[in-house]
Amino acid sequence: MTEPFQPFLERCVSVDLEVDPATATIFAFAAVRDDARPSILAKKRDLEAALDRLEAESAAAEHLLGHNIIRHDLPHLVALRPGLANIFRSPIDTLWLNPLAFPRNPYHHLVKHYHDGRLQAGHVNDPEMDARLVFQVLRNQLAALTQQNADQPDAVAAFHFLTTRMEHPAGFDAVFQEVRGAPAPGPLAAREAISRLLAGRACGRRVEQTLSRLSNPLLGWPMAYALSWILVAGGDSVMPPWVRAQFREAALIVRHLRDTNCESPDCAWCGEKNDPVRALSRWFGFNAFRAQPVDDMGRPLQERIVDEAMRGASVLGILPTGTGKSVCYQIPALSKFDKTGALTVVISPLVALMADQVQGMARAGISSAVTVNGMLSMPERQDALDRVRMGEAAMLLISPEQLRSNSVRSVLAQREIGLWVLDEAHCVSKWGHDFRPDCRYISRFIKESAGDEAAAPVLCLTATAKPEV
Repeated sequence: MTEPFQPFLERCVSVDLEVDPATATIFAFAAVRDDARPSILAKKRDLEAALDRLEAESAAAEHLLGHNIIRHDLPHLVALRPGLANIFRSPIDTLWLNPLAFPRNPYHHLVKHYHDGRLQAGHVNDPEMDARLVFQVLRNQLAALTQQNADQPDAVAAFHFLTTRMEHPAGFDAVFQEVRGAPAPGPLAAREAISRLLAGRACGRRVEQTLSRLSNPLLGWPMAYALSWILVAGGDSVMPPWVRAQFREAALIVRHLRDTNCESPDCAWCGEKNDPVRALSRWFGFNAFRAQPVDDMGRPLQERIVDEAMRGASVLGILPTGTGKSVCYQIPALSKFDKTGALTVVISPLVALMADQVQGMARAGISSAVTVNGMLSMPERQDALDRVRMGEAAMLLISPEQLRSNSVRSVLAQREIGLWVLDEAHCVSKWGHDFRPDCRYISRFIKESAGDEAAAPVLCLTATAKPEV
């Protein structure tokens, strides 16, 4: 009995390169087929002869297959042998397909969803094993997309349209034709499918604004990734960090659709998801914020701080002790996580205070707050970091010193940061006789972690603050 998708896979050649990062030169590669044909294996000493074979024997293959092949393997091959550009005009990149086929945590067991999305079971210095593994990954992706097409045909039709709008469309067009048994939909059909998918999942006004940009081909893959994540939003799935790095527009689209208040009184999404009082009721069961203290307009100060933070503003909130400062960051954090998957980082000077806040949220049925501190055992620390990395945490509570930790820095680099919170913010200026210099490092770290993008907003909370804070 023929394996599922076997005829399609036999029309592909899978290539994996070993490249010296210092010199950007190929020192080994493998090209394999998913049948009995012999592999092409090359070491540095016989590279030219192997490339000759690759050119000759791949001419009949319809598709070049690989994991990160479009941005890595293919450019290296074409730089060495320009003629391969004409042969490999229809690449299929399993790295690019994976977030569409497996958007939900747990992700594909053979692909490291976090960091750079490399193969989970990759073999060091064994390109033949990795090239063969890619066939298994693609077979699993085809099966998953076929199931999606049965369950949610609008989604797969939208992916078909969007992934064939940008560079190297032919291979992805072939993948989705194999899955759907139909050519790519036209712009009007794609627009209608996306509109149906986003109904009730985003602000209606923002959906129309986004759909008006569908004619821009550069929106293709970012929109596909944004749509794929939105369809599983509300769980513990996050957009892979390599997607946010290579397709920056994807996270911006999610934010625009779900986390940008249109201010229309008729918008059901913004009235429910972008309203601070509704958010308070949803997560903590209260119908109103504390009546005191109030701002100069008579509005409860808690509500004002939460509202500004939910709108993406940087805020300094000064509230007397015992008037619910923690709620002022917990609601925006939970709201951002629910709508965009973003992480809120809470920097607090006291380990006991962090533990108390996590326990308090747990009593309210909120399990998405995690703390990392020096009191944890190594297994406890690793478990907490894994929860952050894999998208199970909405909030990470840490002390300023943890920003120096390589493990914490690494895990923060793998999540989109939606909000920075400085609890007990007066410590930034001074904290009694035990003031810690790491407080001065916070602003530098926030700036460095943002890279060339705008830094996430900062919410500072304290009961007392001098002008220098």
